Amino acid sequence: MIEYFRTDDNGTLLKLGQEEPGCWIALFDPDVKELADIATRFTVDLDDLRAPLDREEISRIEREDSYTMFIVDTPIHDESLGEHGYTTIPLGIIQTPTNVISVCSVLRIKVISRLKSRRDLHPTTDIPGFTSDLLISSSGAYASMLRALNKRRIALAAVDQNPSRRNLEELYTLDASLVFFKTSLATNKTVFERFRRTLAADQDERALDLIDDVIVENSQMLETTSLYSEILDSTIDHFGLMMDYDLNHTMMLVAAITLVLCVPTVIGGLFGMNVGGIPFGDKVYGFATVTGITALILLAVLALLKKLRWF
Repeated sequence: MIEYFRTDDNGTLLKLGQEEPGCWIALFDPDVKELADIATRFTVDLDDLRAPLDREEISRIEREDSYTMFIVDTPIHDESLGEHGYTTIPLGIIQTPTNVISVCSVLRIKVISRLKSRRDLHPTTDIPGFTSDLLISSSGAYASMLRALNKRRIALAAVDQNPSRRNLEELYTLDASLVFFKTSLATNKTVFERFRRTLAADQDERALDLIDDVIVENSQMLETTSLYSEILDSTIDHFGLMMDYDLNHTMMLVAAITLVLCVPTVIGGLFGMNVGGIPFGDKVYGFATVTGITALILLAVLALLKKLRWF
């Protein structure tokens, strides 16, 4: 699918019904015909257009005679990981002399909604400026997902009951999402810094200012992700300690019950032997006496275990 956008005089993004000169051309899960058409019209290598559609494609930058292509990772919700599971996918952004072209393997990404909410976008005809807006929005797309992840972590950490295995598994899912984010942001940062060194060699001051803004936004998201990841690791460790404590407490309770049951079992076994000389064997109240002694011993054992805080 191909969609077309441009900015109005106020810097607001507008969707177009058809292509216009200088508009942003956004390809979402394009088919072979759409890719071939864009590749031919804008003199872009077809393999470069296909690259962002590969979920395993790494972040990188390609500079050709007629275009410059960025491939960066952008976050999406991954339903296979659960309600609060997220991952990242490649987003291709191509600068041509007349248009900015983006390529993504999914129909909707957070970048679009972030761009629509902004009122200070560069004109789509300003190729370097609007490319920086796309890159900044791609980095900023992590922000709302990070807030959702942290909000869920706080909710899990505040459970009144003892943490369950399900809670711990959900925390591990959140941790996996943060690992995806941190790795992708770190890789994006490497790409942006490499591009900045190239611009510095070309002494392009405006382009340097634009890429600096991109680097700042990406670095902020990386620092936030690292902070949330450290907090989440502490929460997981805390949950693990609480579950270990509960397990130890349960084992102590089982051991206490076993010890208590051993007392009447041993006494019953001794007095149940079919031999002569059993104490109280010839007494009328022998059974009651043995039962009473057993009860007293049980009470003494229970008092001792209570003092030792076994239950």
